Amino acid sequence: MDSKILSKQRSEMRNIRVEFLLEEPSMENFLRIILPNILPEDICLDVNCFLRPHNGKSDLMKSIPNKVQVFSNFHIPSKIVIVHDQDTSDCIALKAQIKGLVNINNACDVLIRIPCRELEAWYLGDMDSIKPVYSRFKPENHKNKAKFRNPDNLMASDEMKKLCPEFQKGYASKNIPKYMNININKSTSFNHFIVGLNNFLN
Repeated sequence: MDSKILSKQRSEMRNIRVEFLLEEPSMENFLRIILPNILPEDICLDVNCFLRPHNGKSDLMKSIPNKVQVFSNFHIPSKIVIVHDQDTSDCIALKAQIKGLVNINNACDVLIRIPCRELEAWYLGDMDSIKPVYSRFKPENHKNKAKFRNPDNLMASDEMKKLCPEFQKGYASKNIPKYMNININKSTSFNHFIVGLNNFLN
């Protein structure tokens, strides 16, 4: 990007910093594609909005108190978004656990979002976005089946492997979101993420 354009872009950004604390690189790949379609005009990736992937759940949990403390004392107002897969955990208990870590040193706004049960449920919520990436997959054969009406109830990564044997988490996270329609997803947790993020940042 031209340095003059970048300088102008930076000058038009809101005086705020947004930090996404993420469980793994797959979520970073996913958000890097869809966030430009969601973020307010004065919040821009890698300018005043940053994605921080971790090496799994325990690494994310360990980092939360320290990062919350750092950004609670940052020189500009900061907002933190924590994204942690539910997997087999109880969603309410998991969110309470994260809130406990946040409250240790918190003086900034924090949004916690729990994909149910994992990122891949968000792909299954928009099956038409899978076909351009895995050409042998036929969404019309699956998307009206009862088991896929609420993909949040599934162990979605296992389902993706059944539907697309060549499925790989990293590759999928870099490509499927390019074709997703954020307005028609069947995943309730995806829709809660979008609505919550819009309310949090606007």
